Amino acid sequence: MPRIIADIEVFSLATPDATRAPVAWPGPAIDLRRWRPGLPLIVLVLGVLGALLAGYSARPFAAIDVGARFDYPYLEGFHDREFTASGPGRRFAWPDGSDQMMIDGPLDRDARMMILTLDAFQPDARHPRRLIAVHAGNRRIDTLNDRGGDRRFRVLLPEDFDVSAGLRIRVEPLADRTLDVPPVQVVDVELAGARTYRWTSEQAAIAFPALGRGDWRVDLTVLAAHPDGAPVNARVFANGVPLVNLPETAAVRRVLLLAPARAVIDGNLTLEIVATPYRDPRPLGVLVERVAVAPLASGAPATALPPWGALLPALTIVLSLYGALRVARVPAWIVSGAGIAVALLGAWALAVYRHPIGLFLEPLAWFMLFTLALALLLDRGVAWAFRRLDIPLDPWLRHALLIMFLAGLWVKGGGLLFPYMRAIDVGWHMDRVRWILDGHWAEMYLPGAFSESVMPIDEWGPNRPVIPYSPFFHLFSTIFALFPWPLETSANLFSALLDNGRVFVIAILARWAGLNSRATLFAALMYAVTPVTFLLHSWGNIPTTSGMWWTLLTSTAMVVLYPRLGERVPFVLLTVLTLITLLFYTVMAVFHVAFVASFVLLVLLVPSGLDRRPLRPAVLSLAIALAASVLIYYGQYIPPILERTVPYVVDLATRGPQSVGVERVPFAEYMLAFWPHLRYDMRPDGFLYYGLLIPLIFVLPGFVALRSRPLPWVMLAAWFSVGVLFMLVGYRISMVDKQLFYIVPAICLCWAVYAERFWRRGWWGRVLVVTIYAFTLVTALDLWVIRILRSPVA
Repeated sequence: MPRIIADIEVFSLATPDATRAPVAWPGPAIDLRRWRPGLPLIVLVLGVLGALLAGYSARPFAAIDVGARFDYPYLEGFHDREFTASGPGRRFAWPDGSDQMMIDGPLDRDARMMILTLDAFQPDARHPRRLIAVHAGNRRIDTLNDRGGDRRFRVLLPEDFDVSAGLRIRVEPLADRTLDVPPVQVVDVELAGARTYRWTSEQAAIAFPALGRGDWRVDLTVLAAHPDGAPVNARVFANGVPLVNLPETAAVRRVLLLAPARAVIDGNLTLEIVATPYRDPRPLGVLVERVAVAPLASGAPATALPPWGALLPALTIVLSLYGALRVARVPAWIVSGAGIAVALLGAWALAVYRHPIGLFLEPLAWFMLFTLALALLLDRGVAWAFRRLDIPLDPWLRHALLIMFLAGLWVKGGGLLFPYMRAIDVGWHMDRVRWILDGHWAEMYLPGAFSESVMPIDEWGPNRPVIPYSPFFHLFSTIFALFPWPLETSANLFSALLDNGRVFVIAILARWAGLNSRATLFAALMYAVTPVTFLLHSWGNIPTTSGMWWTLLTSTAMVVLYPRLGERVPFVLLTVLTLITLLFYTVMAVFHVAFVASFVLLVLLVPSGLDRRPLRPAVLSLAIALAASVLIYYGQYIPPILERTVPYVVDLATRGPQSVGVERVPFAEYMLAFWPHLRYDMRPDGFLYYGLLIPLIFVLPGFVALRSRPLPWVMLAAWFSVGVLFMLVGYRISMVDKQLFYIVPAICLCWAVYAERFWRRGWWGRVLVVTIYAFTLVTALDLWVIRILRSPVA
């Protein structure tokens, strides 16, 4: 146990007593007597039932604008979204020789469609197409693919885009297969209202889950007609009950239907449209523009009874929350109150936003059950891991870390499960996984187009170097196919699990570095609430986040086990972790090699009094892992690296980025461009902020304050050296700010030193610390909501 002397905890990193072998599960895994299920749990269940009754006493109007941004979670068997002008528009001449124009207001608020007329373009062998980015205001809203032909291109403005005060439009030609970008000139632009729609196939469905009991009026805006005049035979069903045969007319019309209570007995309403298709060559059934449902007046109390499709998931969500927080030793009445608050929030959401909340309940219930099982595992597992490392962990800190982990996982994982959320790159990566599952694993493994497909020509130039893009994350992700939900869901939750698990690793580093329990809490909590961690999930670049996880874990193992690296088990463990790090993500593999090299050089060159004997097994472990990774994967890249990559890097280093066909801003401008991203507020260029400014201010003071602890100080020095090194490399080669994300845990450790000092200053220090964490959390949640609502349309 630690000895506490003047608020500083002193503990030993010696090898644990061999006579006291650590026990993973001392006692029963689930101790119901300790949980004391009783009155708080009964009150919680009654509170959930009451909240749902209140939520379903309101029977809201619900509508889906088919073809609009958020229609896709509810549709099945529909083709891609389409749109057309809803009436005559206003045409504006584009200024000659300009890439942008300003249309002064006032404009019609419903003017959501732009028709751009472009100059003539003739594709050739060098330029088979012309890619053009279209910006409205400061937001990029579309990319046009100009292959010649029709010169009028339609672009749909986002629903939340206000044009009433005017509109600034800008076009930008993009590099495609060569940096020789064909110029583009807009002739004119037309603004008009927009009608969005989709065509059904032979059989399509529109879901309103957990809608509620009773009679519902259905309002369909449809077109049931084929170009050849053939019969459509379109029929509409409600949960299998036939409602109507759609009238066949050559115009869009509204059709009012009744979905009777006997068809909605379980509270779910699924409208099915069956039609004889016309092939163009797509099987086209019925054009659907809008679907709305409204309750019919009913005094029957049964309509307020929550359907099973809402009751069971709601109880599962709240009871799982109760169980997980009780595992973390939160008092029963506090948990009961928190659960009732969640139930009331959910009831309000059901009353106001019946969809998408109805669609959200079931996946969230399964997710909460998973987190309950995880809480049971981590409660004992974390204590066992700290004990094995001979690092003290106060029980209250273990419980606080578990609460922090669960809360972060609920917010991030729940956000990723929200029906409207689509992480940007996750679909692209899971398409590669599906490609492997189709038998193309060799194409992913062998050198080829996959590496270059993640290297944009405008960032790397036309003669891109050969850089191995490791396929091992994608090969590992094939196990996601074992689960009965989409690969993207598993990938997102896997990323959230790894990311939130970093709080335990940061706590290990903090306690090992000699920080007391409160400072350890502050370090882990800063990582949990920092906006940049939310931003990474919205990007959906899972190989990067998982690669950073393995890098953090391996670096932590190396420094924490440093005195024991001469022993067999620590040496083998470090070697295995290093090999996984090197194979899982190539860029972070380079970061880790640079970290080990910096660490070794600092121990050798800086007079810190550290024992240098463990350096030999540390270097040997890296050498073995490097040799194994070369034999397993990287060896096949050695010839093309020598032939193409080495000359490319030499040209960059000696002649600058222009020598490889890449334009870079001046170095001072490159460095200053980092500062706006460190802010906590919305920016006009697309809500991109990291929220790192406050802890970053304390990096240097915290780093200096730790100088009396040689090993942690050397670790942080090596960590920051790698960050600075790759910030400089990023001026020549695009790093997409990876070096900044890499050092976030180190930033949190340095911040925690001063946060703990502020806390001990009295009430003003505590108010300051609490305010900083509250402000950071609010900005992170704000960013998270924005990224969910503005995620890419499926």
